[in-house]
Amino acid sequence: MPDNGMTELDLLVGSMFTTLPEEDRESYEAEREWLIDVQNLLRDEGVDVDLLANPGVEIWEGGIERYHDLFLLRLIAAYLENGRDITPLLAPDFEFDEEPDALLAAIWEDQQTTRFPHLIKHQGEGGYYLPVDFPEPIWIEEEPADDNEPIEESVVSFGSSIGLQRELVDLEGMLDQAGVKPEHPVRRCLSVLREAADVSIANDLPIIVW
Repeated sequence: MPDNGMTELDLLVGSMFTTLPEEDRESYEAEREWLIDVQNLLRDEGVDVDLLANPGVEIWEGGIERYHDLFLLRLIAAYLENGRDITPLLAPDFEFDEEPDALLAAIWEDQQTTRFPHLIKHQGEGGYYLPVDFPEPIWIEEEPADDNEPIEESVVSFGSSIGLQRELVDLEGMLDQAGVKPEHPVRRCLSVLREAADVSIANDLPIIVW
């Protein structure tokens, strides 16, 4: 995390049920109804999880300085598992092209397999990780609040914090072998994600990303 505490991507380990009935009964009921719907949709995908537990609980917060760092970590993971040279990606002035990297695009479109699905195929700027083990992120399309709401705002992804932890352990070893320096931003990004996954699993609570 930067010295000024500013982050572009925030993470929280705690309950997805954020509203207490004594605070706002109407919001509480609306959130409860939404969580029940999400639970049912996840159950249809084979994931059984209690999203109504421990309302209002928040036990850990962290942040990633730049979206760029997360996207770069994903790209490096994809390159390493496919035996590609990551030296250009580690340069301090590395910038992404306007078009997505072809390898990442192939993974997103299921044209290329990956051993890092919960890192690479999860929503980029939001979503959740659940303390349940399942193979790949699950994307759920919600009904937009109104007809003018952009479609990307009505889709949310749910990854597995157990799967994410496993992937990050593997990736950390690969970064070691590749000689990625401890002070590189992708190392800090991995460390934050790993801590979030560890806390999520230890306390049986989701990771919330925004």
